Amino acid sequence: MPKLYDVEMAVDSQQNSVLKKAAKIALETVFIRVSGSRSVAENRKIAIAIAGAQKYIKQYQYRRRPNQSGEEQLQVVIEFEQTLVDRALREAGLALWAQNRPTLLLWLTVEDINGRRFASEDSDPEIAAAIGYFASLRGLAIKLPLFDLQDALAVEPDEAWALNSWRLLGAVKRYQSDAVLLGRFSQLSNGELIGEWLYRAGTEEKNYRAQSGNLRAYIGDGLNAVADLMATQYAVAPVDIADNGVLLRLTGVDNYLEYAAVVSYLESVASIRHANIVDLEGDEIIVRLSADGHLSQLRQIFSLDNKLVAKQESDYDGRYNIALDYQWPY
Repeated sequence: MPKLYDVEMAVDSQQNSVLKKAAKIALETVFIRVSGSRSVAENRKIAIAIAGAQKYIKQYQYRRRPNQSGEEQLQVVIEFEQTLVDRALREAGLALWAQNRPTLLLWLTVEDINGRRFASEDSDPEIAAAIGYFASLRGLAIKLPLFDLQDALAVEPDEAWALNSWRLLGAVKRYQSDAVLLGRFSQLSNGELIGEWLYRAGTEEKNYRAQSGNLRAYIGDGLNAVADLMATQYAVAPVDIADNGVLLRLTGVDNYLEYAAVVSYLESVASIRHANIVDLEGDEIIVRLSADGHLSQLRQIFSLDNKLVAKQESDYDGRYNIALDYQWPY
């Protein structure tokens, strides 16, 4: 699960003026991650929040890490207060994308003078570093293939070059990710990269033609485009589901510990503002949820979190108008 509210960045010193400048850059990064929008800083209220970024800091610490040249580089790790960040986005009328994000398998095929190959962390550290950077920038939960014997037997690079190859699509199934990003590129004699990305999630499929002057830009263009698309699917706008909320029925809550766990979980869901118990009888509880977004988005969040089990057919025959009927599985 990506850390959305923490940012680590290089700084020149531990002076307060340097920290103040770094905090502004870091807070803008956090707002981009949590909102899912690269243009979030164009919102006037968010711009004001960024200008006063130090007010949002929960804690920070300095450490030294080797840079790309192997030299020690001073880094500051800044953690921002989640409640303040979320509140700023809500007050600005912007969407929130919850911390529990769908996993994205990224399978990249590269063509150069030596032929075609799969890009891995071992063989292509520059590619891996670019993927890691943009995944962190956008808060993407990216998985890379193992490229072990099983993958080698399942698909070859020449077959994977056709992004919709049935062998490639069969090979990615072993990873059981929520979404898949398949990519390919060739490097031209002038150093320019040209290729294509294919994003698949459930029944949705989208192609992106791509051309960039360098590797980092190519990876960034692909991951930014997919992050923008995923944000439209999963980020929840601050619009009440209903004026009086919606009712959730949960069965299988057998004792006080489970009851406490249910309440704790519901209150941890970013899009849920309030979770108030309406009725409690036997192993069944009725909860009124005041939440952002649409009912389908709330169901989507519950599905990703995998804490509640949706009932295929509701067996409720009580007096309440139940919108969400689930089983507490533990």
